[in-house]
Amino acid sequence: MVIIALSAFLASAAFAPIGIWYLGVLGYSLFLRKNSTSHRQLSHAFAFGFIYNAIVLHWSGKYVGALPWLLLAFLQALFYIPVGAVAKRWDSIWLTIGALLLMEELRSVFPFGGFGWTRIAFSQIDSPGAQFLPYGGVLALSALTLLFAALISKIRLGNFVKLGLVLIALSLLPGNPQGSGSVKLLAIQGNTPSVGLDFNSRAQAVFNLHRDATNKYATDSYDAIIWPENAIDIDPSSYPNVAADIKTLTREMNTPLIAGAVLKRDGSPVNASVLYNSATGAVSTYIKRGLTPFGEFMPLRGLAEFISPYAATVVDFEPGDKLVTHQVAGAALGPIICYEIINDRLVSEMSLNSDALIVQTNSATFAGTAESRQQLDITRVRALENSRSILSVSTIGISAFIDGNGSVLAATPENVQTSIAGDLALNSHVTFANKWGSSVKYLLLATIFLLGIRDVRRRRMV
Repeated sequence: MVIIALSAFLASAAFAPIGIWYLGVLGYSLFLRKNSTSHRQLSHAFAFGFIYNAIVLHWSGKYVGALPWLLLAFLQALFYIPVGAVAKRWDSIWLTIGALLLMEELRSVFPFGGFGWTRIAFSQIDSPGAQFLPYGGVLALSALTLLFAALISKIRLGNFVKLGLVLIALSLLPGNPQGSGSVKLLAIQGNTPSVGLDFNSRAQAVFNLHRDATNKYATDSYDAIIWPENAIDIDPSSYPNVAADIKTLTREMNTPLIAGAVLKRDGSPVNASVLYNSATGAVSTYIKRGLTPFGEFMPLRGLAEFISPYAATVVDFEPGDKLVTHQVAGAALGPIICYEIINDRLVSEMSLNSDALIVQTNSATFAGTAESRQQLDITRVRALENSRSILSVSTIGISAFIDGNGSVLAATPENVQTSIAGDLALNSHVTFANKWGSSVKYLLLATIFLLGIRDVRRRRMV
């Protein structure tokens, strides 16, 4: 069990706050090697999944306590039991890798819409394998990482030669092409009067902070000003003073505002990204389609409230059902709201319909943890995968400009009021992963399982 715990720790260390990508390769290498020699594959796989997820997701328990955090890690760990079962039944490294990838895909969509935060690829943006993202997507990068791990797990000269050849081939892949044109944006990181679960209990104060920060930092002309998720936590249609302040701001700045807002629709709250201008008010509104389970809606409410008293404070939001982009200076900017960044389908759809992406997020709920840095790495993965520059703006940080190859061009510190301005490059290039992502997933999984079946048959014939 010591080896399993070590492998889980190393795999988790590829994520922030440590964030060293090759430790993930070493961790999975140890895990695969142990699986090939152990007679307790089921318990070892479960233990690996639990320890790995508990470390990466430690931030999730900062304000709600240990029990919800450990239950989340436990739920994620259940998806590793089939991996152990496959390893125990067939003793094939290919089938074990295939099971890991299949379970990674499954837990990204199930239950409650899925939770794919700890997918292997999301820790590998600085790996040489990340260059394959525009061709194969997130699953392909996870598979490449496991391939590296498999080659290292069997210490043979031939395997290291193969690894070297793969790395050379990856280095020859071209980066995403440059687009043409850009929009000049100012992102406001307005900060919050408090952090934790009660950050939005003073919604008017959060709005005032972003309004005042805009007046302070908007010292130039811009195509648009961007506020983060929850910057407007009170519906302007119900608060005339807020609506008046937005109109005054956009008129005096002579600049449209794209702001994260909580609105009311048919009596239910919705999490929205709204483009305002001084002439007509709200011009376009995107309502978040991928809601956060246990944060924006409460599955199994009775059980959840028994486990944690905080569950009773969660108000169920209504999801949107339409893809909407914001038109700024002739460019289509696609809004992604926080949790949606881990949803393959939503990010791909928005990328296909936009020239650049705006990620509006609120990290105040997990201030002072690794959550924001982990989300930044996931956002970098999405930029490279879809060949889209991204402006990610947060209430308390990290806010950043990211180019279409996943490089951070500029970023803010956390837990301060500040701003970040720059030119967000526009691009209409459609990557292979973006266009054929679903087909690539099925083909890749099928290939790995076929290799595993061949491996099993060969050993049976010996």
